[in-house]
Amino acid sequence: MRSTRETERELELKLPGRLFVRVHKSYLVALDKIESIERDRIRIQTSLIPISDTYREKFYGLISGGSR
Repeated sequence: MRSTRETERELELKLPGRLFVRVHKSYLVALDKIESIERDRIRIQTSLIPISDTYREKFYGLISGGSR
């Protein structure tokens, strides 16, 4: 039996890295859907998605022009 977390990881590996990024153990986001970033939270429409400490450096590096 697979856990939900393993399934999320498998999904992350299948998605194109230039379009999606993991920002929290429970969240993958589509980069083109990000409307704003507010205090380590991403706004997509009416949702605020936290950016966890684990993924913060990688995320900010990616959006500032770094590589994944």
